[in-house]
Amino acid sequence: MDDPLFKNSFFMLINKGLVVITGFVFWILAAHFYDVRDIGIATALISGATLIVGFSTFGFEISLVRFLRSYDKSKAFYTCLFLTMGAAFTLALLYVIFVQYISPELVFIKEIPYAIIFILFAVISAIGLITSNTFIALRHAKYTFLQNALQVSTIPALLVLAMFGSLGIIGANFVGYFITYAIVFTLLTRYFIPFKPRIDREFLKKSFNFSFGNYIANILYSASFQALPIIVLNQCGRADAGIFYIAFTVGNFILQIPIALSVSFFVEGVYGENLRKNIKRSGTAMVLLLVPGILFFWIFGPQILGFFGSSYMAGTDLLRAVVLSSLVFALYTLFQPLLNIHMRVKTLILMNLLIMVLLLGLSYWLTPIYGILGVGIALIATFAIVDVVIIYLVLRWKWLVLGFSNHD
Repeated sequence: MDDPLFKNSFFMLINKGLVVITGFVFWILAAHFYDVRDIGIATALISGATLIVGFSTFGFEISLVRFLRSYDKSKAFYTCLFLTMGAAFTLALLYVIFVQYISPELVFIKEIPYAIIFILFAVISAIGLITSNTFIALRHAKYTFLQNALQVSTIPALLVLAMFGSLGIIGANFVGYFITYAIVFTLLTRYFIPFKPRIDREFLKKSFNFSFGNYIANILYSASFQALPIIVLNQCGRADAGIFYIAFTVGNFILQIPIALSVSFFVEGVYGENLRKNIKRSGTAMVLLLVPGILFFWIFGPQILGFFGSSYMAGTDLLRAVVLSSLVFALYTLFQPLLNIHMRVKTLILMNLLIMVLLLGLSYWLTPIYGILGVGIALIATFAIVDVVIIYLVLRWKWLVLGFSNHD
């Protein structure tokens, strides 16, 4: 598999599977060796650190993909790395200081051992995000697979640190991540990025509007999906909320196919590869992979959900709706990198705002009528409407005539 478009897509897709498997084994063992209260505390801390990293990027992880090829690699990489690390450290520190107002039950995080591990975990997670996107930008997504494979080291660390309770769980993650990113960073700086650490003001000036625009767009997009469990909980009750979470999470796996191809398509566009050609190839690959995937989940969906418990089979209709939505979702994933290649970030922000309004509004309206299936119907309707908008914009901008050229 020498074609970088499909090779990088392949590695990004199996990365998702590896992360799922590693996480599954990690938490199964945690449930066996740790008290349930320690697991509850640890998951809250890890979720908090993950949220902090998400707010720390300011879109620089996208700028790496967009500008790494055309700018001094060392200046671009270290600028994004140091700014993201600094933001993660600051936000994690503020979280510790004001935790009694954010989550009173986690006030113990003010204790020195917890505070240090929490802050360091947030910072090192930010490093991982930047290094992962750097390998993708360099067209070497295989090294992101190596990065995720090395994170398996969290599992033996989990067993060794069992005596420390919740601190052991988050500590195991930190130890595993530290080992992983020490190796990955050494590999990156030795073979790909010269070790010239500095923040470059010119790169910051050049990329800031693009970075911050994508940052806002990503927040809108993430909010669209993160708010869905809250809507289901309020509209349908706790039991249905649990069924919704499992069914939606399983169905979401197939959405990773167009997402992986989208990221790879973005990278190839940045490298000046023919956009018209790669749109056709990416679109064809999406259809060829999605159709059998949809059929698989449509037929075996009940059995997959039944693995989690017989009560979860009630989410079969939602699972089928989510996997079916991948067909209309695919066009959006192709259009998003086109907007970034053409630097039309404002359009991306408005489109993600439209997605948020439609998905949350339709879900709120349909769940009292159809239950959790209402979210699946809303998902299909949302991206069907967005597809109409995309077709209108493509025709208006005459991209079909211009051949989706890499520059406006």
